[in-house]
Amino acid sequence: MPTKEERKQLRKQKRAERKEFKKLKKGKFNDIVSAVTRSKIDIDLDVAEPKFVTAFNQVWPILKPILEYAEMVRLTGPGADKAIRIVIELGERISTGAASDAEESAFIGTLDTIWEPVKTVLGILATFTDDKVDEVLNKIVEIGDWITGE
Repeated sequence: MPTKEERKQLRKQKRAERKEFKKLKKGKFNDIVSAVTRSKIDIDLDVAEPKFVTAFNQVWPILKPILEYAEMVRLTGPGADKAIRIVIELGERISTGAASDAEESAFIGTLDTIWEPVKTVLGILATFTDDKVDEVLNKIVEIGDWITGE
């Protein structure tokens, strides 16, 4: 059984860890908001179906920090977190043009498995943002649904 002093130190350490995590979470949230304000998504799925690469390149600068946030906040569980990490790695390869067709297919397939939890995170994010950011997040959901075939 730990002594009173050891328990006090443990509580102090856990408090510091929670404070640091909160700071990281807030920083990642701010990354998402700044990515949304910097980006311009001009894809209209009602007009015509765009090429995957065109849609991906417009969405990826926003989707990547969203995926990292979803992984960080632990809403998704260890299995989904592993899939999110795979999607992020494949997405990076696609964004640099170094991905093969098989990797693009793997990206779409893996994104499809985690898309529902990611949409949940997007819904949570939308409650804490203004209308302009909310509108872009809704476009991300729309394009993500298109990519995953929903």
